[in-house]
Amino acid sequence: MSIAPVRAEIVSQTQVTACGVTVTGRNAPVLALCRALIAAGHDSDSPLEAYRGAVLCLRVRSIGEGAKLTVSEATNDGKPRFAPYRPFPDSEANIGGRSRVAQTVAEVGP
Repeated sequence: MSIAPVRAEIVSQTQVTACGVTVTGRNAPVLALCRALIAAGHDSDSPLEAYRGAVLCLRVRSIGEGAKLTVSEATNDGKPRFAPYRPFPDSEANIGGRSRVAQTVAEVGP
């Protein structure tokens, strides 16, 4: 049995949306969308097809596989390549796009 692909819309170079989830990011937003869809409870075996308008631009075999990848531009020849995704060490402390310091300042007040 084949799983129907998740249809994603590429809004811009930095923004992509699918299933009510929108991700904005400079580096590989489709792969970040895969991580966000899994966090939202979608089946990691689901394939993803990313469209810009009516044109299919990118097909991801499964959002689980896509979630494990990012794009690295730090290569010897300067060409971007897929690389294993590693979250920043303090990413769990980053809530609502604010760093831990900004959260503390907001909680304490000026």
